[in-house]
Amino acid sequence: MTGAELEHYCLDRGYRNFHGIQLYKWIYNRFAENFDEMTDLPLSLRKLLNEEFVLDYFKPIKIVYSGDRSAVKYSFPIDKTCIEAVVLSDRNGRTSFCISSQAGCPARCLFCATGRIGLIKNLTKEEIINEIYSLIKLHKIPDSILFMGMGEPLLNYTNVKKTIEMLHDAGIGFRKITVSTCGIVKKIHDLALSGLRPRLAVSLGSAIEEKRIKLIPISKYNDLKALKKAVIFYREKTKRRVSIEYTIIKDVNDTTKDAHALADFAKQAGTHVNVIRFNPVDGNDLCAPRAGKVNQFKTILKDRGIEVSERYRRGADIRAACGQLVPDRI
Repeated sequence: MTGAELEHYCLDRGYRNFHGIQLYKWIYNRFAENFDEMTDLPLSLRKLLNEEFVLDYFKPIKIVYSGDRSAVKYSFPIDKTCIEAVVLSDRNGRTSFCISSQAGCPARCLFCATGRIGLIKNLTKEEIINEIYSLIKLHKIPDSILFMGMGEPLLNYTNVKKTIEMLHDAGIGFRKITVSTCGIVKKIHDLALSGLRPRLAVSLGSAIEEKRIKLIPISKYNDLKALKKAVIFYREKTKRRVSIEYTIIKDVNDTTKDAHALADFAKQAGTHVNVIRFNPVDGNDLCAPRAGKVNQFKTILKDRGIEVSERYRRGADIRAACGQLVPDRI
């Protein structure tokens, strides 16, 4: 529940709104594990809460550490399936949570293992929050939260939006939250108008329409022209930088023509480009280009005046890198 919902809950049962505020702080700021800990709440309210709710955190059924300890992958059971979430740490001690918004994914991107299993279920806002707070209990409050795990966040828009609101209420700023999408145009507009201001990352696949549709089939309903307008609208409305996430694949989208098409899109949309070397997934024979080819691609972008970076690979050895998440139990 949000802070407002907890206040309404208390008021509807004859308690004061400040009891809802206290309850909220116990759950979202102090990470209470049961209602009996909440000693500043009336005993009668604590008894009522125990009768109506269970305050519990997800327990991981599997934990895998990368060889260099920069990534930890957790599998959490939800209903009759499970989801995966990843905690990433850099050499400066900064921590990021890569979280899932769906079990499976309906987008079916060619370069993503999650998409191969299709959509199993949308996570509720309570399940997404539980996922995040379970990771906080295991680690610490993260420096950033990335909706880059399993699922297309904007195809679970209502629950993701509510989750962002709840995180912001708990003191996690919008700048620390990134929503990654394969380009759901209408929902990008909706998010821009929501009053929330998370960072936005768009997985493009290709800036050549025919290639993009092959790589991201759902993009046939969200063409490049409409996507460019949506990105510009989001950037102008929220005053946030938008990043293009470009998974570069050998002999698929790594040519000079591809680089110039991407530069055109990024320049017109006013975006940063983050190049991601393709990470191996089962079921296809795609692979990443050699390092020299990637550098040539980046040089073309830089020469065109595009701000470009390359995402450091973390977790690939445990199938926890970009595009590799798929649960053992589906």
